[in-house]
Amino acid sequence: MPASDSRRTAAETAVYAVPDDMRISVGAPSLAALPNGALLAAFDQAGPDVKGLPGKKGHDAKRNRWMQGRVMRSADGGTTWKLSATYPFRDASLFRDGGDVYLLGEASGGLCLMRSPDGGGSWSAPLELTGDQGVRCSPTAVVAQDEWWHVPCLAPSGGDWGLVVWRAPRGASLMNRKAWTAGPVSPPLAHWLPEHAGACGVPWPGSRPSWRHPVAIPEVDARHPWHGGGRLQIAAPAGVGREHWAVRVRVDNDWGIAPQEIEGGEPWLWVPWPGGHAKFDLFFDEFGGRYWLAGSRGQGKLALGREAGNEAGLKAIGVWTSANLADWVFVADLARGGEGASGVRCDPSLASCGADLVMVCRAGGPQSRRARETTRVVCSRLEQFRTLSGAG
Repeated sequence: MPASDSRRTAAETAVYAVPDDMRISVGAPSLAALPNGALLAAFDQAGPDVKGLPGKKGHDAKRNRWMQGRVMRSADGGTTWKLSATYPFRDASLFRDGGDVYLLGEASGGLCLMRSPDGGGSWSAPLELTGDQGVRCSPTAVVAQDEWWHVPCLAPSGGDWGLVVWRAPRGASLMNRKAWTAGPVSPPLAHWLPEHAGACGVPWPGSRPSWRHPVAIPEVDARHPWHGGGRLQIAAPAGVGREHWAVRVRVDNDWGIAPQEIEGGEPWLWVPWPGGHAKFDLFFDEFGGRYWLAGSRGQGKLALGREAGNEAGLKAIGVWTSANLADWVFVADLARGGEGASGVRCDPSLASCGADLVMVCRAGGPQSRRARETTRVVCSRLEQFRTLSGAG
């Protein structure tokens, strides 16, 4: 992953900050850019004081926890933000279908959906799509490919987690429960692990990889050796004990999930991947014909085993670009924090807004006691991103 000469850091603005006297933390955000330049960001709130918040709330009886999400809207490119809606579910993703904006997430193991017909000005009541399926979502791009919307999720499988793709027809009435169906649930990741250690990229000894934060990849180049002729591919961090590696599988035409195979029938699971050790986001820019990825820069030293997941590495988010998902070029820093829990920057979400690249992520604050207790959501904007070094 060669580095570019452009080491620019995008300017950071505040989307939301938890009040100092509130015992609340924020979760990973989702971002959508509208054709008129407006931005929408959605994220969870969790903690003891969520129960007393005004607005729509949900209660997870399994965990005895209250949950509330917030949708924030910016009409000035991310400089200032105002509350658009609250919602009673979590881990939600924003996406557009025609003139409508949707927010899809999970509550107590089932998928939930809200719709805005006017760019976030008003929202429908939440609709429970599936009932309890044991599903876990991750704020990520809901991908359109062929005639379908694709949403990768986690579901219980063999005592661990498997991957499953929920789908709905493009242009359909998405607020209709009958529009949504799911493919088969994959085996746990450990099911495909080779019995013997091999080349670099095999999980570090003692690590127990499992699916996390899956991202669907559209428009895979059919000439690339990793392309399996399926509908699309999925890449995900998996806790392999090495920074900048991820797991990659394909979604077949029957909606099943399977790895590529190398000689001898062994699965080809692990690939070098910028920020692949933590939650990342990726989209395909049709205008420029390139993939853009935001992810953790990791630590400055070689991190292996448990150190590869060390929260000390969650201090900076970078952006990389690639034409083929194999050769990555670093472009710029999108966010960079300082020392301690307040300096955490993690869990990015990307969108292109005209000629600019916009990102939101969660960040530590003065009241953060540990790295995962983030109390802010911040936004950064990289102007004229297609013209930056390595992206031409």
